[in-house]
Amino acid sequence: MRTMKMTLEYLGTHYSGWQRQLRAPSIQEGLERALSTLLREEIAVYGSGRTDAGVHAFNQVATFKTASELDLGRMRWSLNAILPGDIVVKALEEVADDFDARRDAAWREYRYYILNRPYASVFFSGVVHHVAKALDVSAMDDGIKHLIGRHDFAAFCLISEVEGSTVRTVLEASVVRNGDIVWAGEPLEGLVTVRLRAHAFLYNMMRVVTGTLLDVGRGKLSPDDVKTILESKDRSKAGQTAPPHGLTLVEVAY
Repeated sequence: MRTMKMTLEYLGTHYSGWQRQLRAPSIQEGLERALSTLLREEIAVYGSGRTDAGVHAFNQVATFKTASELDLGRMRWSLNAILPGDIVVKALEEVADDFDARRDAAWREYRYYILNRPYASVFFSGVVHHVAKALDVSAMDDGIKHLIGRHDFAAFCLISEVEGSTVRTVLEASVVRNGDIVWAGEPLEGLVTVRLRAHAFLYNMMRVVTGTLLDVGRGKLSPDDVKTILESKDRSKAGQTAPPHGLTLVEVAY
């Protein structure tokens, strides 16, 4: 048996999330169906983590095992021909049998994209969250800095969906205006990028953090209130959960 590592890009708009569901399409189920068709064997796919319904990925990592001797280049080409257009295999490589996409990950990075200008975007409406009122991005960046380090993030997750500890370690965090999306040679005007790099994330953690930072950007909360909310471990004190379509998993490092 060969152990294969895939690097994936997908739009989560029309999916119930990464994890296989009984009555709704998922990224995992779509990959397994395509691989099983191509390789003519029952294939199980395991990801580095679960993205929520409507959340996107630029570099998701997943593994599967196969008895097929099909050439890697041909396997990737054929798989992309079978998959729907909103899921793409960017890279495919053979790895050691004991490689684990989830447990072996050193860190993951999510970015939440906010289009902060009076009018929305036709081209990017599915991957950015539009906020018309001007945001204080500097205050948002000051607020997110309180999250760096090892903390209990119970205030920033859907606690009912979390098993075990709510302690996580955030390695890097920032909020910047005019991030790294370029369109027609120019930065996307009004783009604000919320960025968190951590060993692992809790359910809805990135979206609740973003919703809280939006309250900071609107002046409803101060940057130091983020620290107070964090220390409270009380979800009710944090902001609303930001919509899923602005969130993208951008990198998983090993």
